[in-house]
Amino acid sequence: MRVSTIQIAEQPERCELRAQVQSDRSWDEDEWFEPFPLWYRFPTSWREYLSETNGDPFLAALLVPAMRLGEPLVIDAPVSGTLLAALPEIQAVYASFDRRLKPVFVEADEREFSSPGDVETSRNGPFFSMGVDSFYSLLKNERDHPDERTTVTHLLSVHGFDAAHGGWDERFPSDLLEGFQGVAAEKGKNLVPVVTNVRNVGARLAPWTMMHGGALASVALALGTAFSRVTIAASSTYANLVPWGTHPLLDPLWSTESLTVVHDGCEMDTIDKTWFVSESSLVMDWLRVCPGYGSEYNCGRCMKCQRTMIDLMLQDRLDRCRTLPHEIDPKTLRDALQMPTGPVHLANFRRRQQLLELRGDQPELNQVLIEHITPEHDNHMNDRQRGERLADRVRRWRRRPR
Repeated sequence: MRVSTIQIAEQPERCELRAQVQSDRSWDEDEWFEPFPLWYRFPTSWREYLSETNGDPFLAALLVPAMRLGEPLVIDAPVSGTLLAALPEIQAVYASFDRRLKPVFVEADEREFSSPGDVETSRNGPFFSMGVDSFYSLLKNERDHPDERTTVTHLLSVHGFDAAHGGWDERFPSDLLEGFQGVAAEKGKNLVPVVTNVRNVGARLAPWTMMHGGALASVALALGTAFSRVTIAASSTYANLVPWGTHPLLDPLWSTESLTVVHDGCEMDTIDKTWFVSESSLVMDWLRVCPGYGSEYNCGRCMKCQRTMIDLMLQDRLDRCRTLPHEIDPKTLRDALQMPTGPVHLANFRRRQQLLELRGDQPELNQVLIEHITPEHDNHMNDRQRGERLADRVRRWRRRPR
């Protein structure tokens, strides 16, 4: 896999760092893929930080696809020495997470690093999606680190990661942009709206569940020395860590001489985070948890929307949320939970079921959750029956209306 023709394109109100990516295999070999451009678009005010001699973002974005295809990764631009030194550990972690990922040779020159004094060190920000995890990181930082070196100054918001539906395009959706701008203005932060096709092109080659951490880091790396610290919000707790593309073992390894990447928020699960952020009226005005299967701000029907609605209802705060329905329909919940669930989410749903049962006022919803958490943990089922049950749920989920 070769990354070449790295260049900067300037257009009205935006600038773009892009490269051409092609396979080392011939077209008639297995795993060959058609060449494609990989690009990152920023407001023109960030042009000075983009460089054709920065190979860092392309390494972070394409390492997992190269490992999945078994192709060496060749980058025609220098790469951070710190990042190159971390590659053996990064690849070892990925290979242990997913046996389909095999360590590959990475060919790139080491970039000469001058001195810390030549690097901008005042910008600090989370990747911010307006979801529960990223709102938690923002509000926690505001609470714990006011007027410090690690105080958040900017919000990095990326379009192109959550949009999994066929209608994805290259424009930042206006309703989402309005939300990001509203939060940034209220909190006194600078918004950095980014559009990239990393997921659109990369997820064809490798599982997005593994590559999305490097893809997130690649956005910050594309900005060179603009940021001294960025945070990636955790989706799991220290007690329930599982192989995943963003992970406290992996995320810090994407750091360079000038950039520190932090995995933040493993001390609290999604339910408690939802209760924490729901105390903020700003969150209740702009909360966005939907994975982007459709064009709605929040569809109100998918698993992420439904589980957030349950968590808010458990705190009697659902009716305060401006961006989600205020009623939970048992049939809609049952349909949403047809999607296969991993061990971390299953543990959270078990806790939700226990809390609902204690409340005693939502027997139908409680029954739906009982049905959801029971099959995979029924000791009377053998491995074949569990596999058949899971396969059936996968088929039903894939056939669901979009």
